[in-house]
Amino acid sequence: MPDSPEIRQELEEERRQLKAAVSELRDELDEKAQQGKKLAVIVGAATGAVATKMALKLTRRRRR
Repeated sequence: MPDSPEIRQELEEERRQLKAAVSELRDELDEKAQQGKKLAVIVGAATGAVATKMALKLTRRRRR
């Protein structure tokens, strides 16, 4: 059976690994969140452009 210092060292190593894994996951989630924000801006701009185009078409039809 491992001695108490060995167990402490193993636990400390596992703790470091877990901290690194959590940090990596946070970075990945942050990156995905940023991509989601960019996508929302793009979709919003595209929707605005389509709505503007449709409004212009409707306005032109009414003038005729």
